[in-house]
Amino acid sequence: MAGGSDSDLIAGEPRGDLLRALSYVETEDGPDGSYIVNGDLPPEVAPPFIRAIMRIEAELLLHDAEHVTVDSGEPRSPEERRTDAFVALALRITDDT
Repeated sequence: MAGGSDSDLIAGEPRGDLLRALSYVETEDGPDGSYIVNGDLPPEVAPPFIRAIMRIEAELLLHDAEHVTVDSGEPRSPEERRTDAFVALALRITDDT
């Protein structure tokens, strides 16, 4: 489904719901040049947003599982994977809109 319709599904959730949830997310500069992500999502948009992040995180976990070695262990930490899932979700939500 191309064209940015609100009926598009992103990570199993309606794009419109995810866009609304994303509107409640803010970033601020961290002390070390990183970004801090904050969001106070209302109850009606939080569950779809969380489910979508979890689904993308699961995709990343499966990808990471293929790259685990004795020498290097896991390619990223759970925190890094969750952050990468958030960024991937934000990019998917805004793609083709």
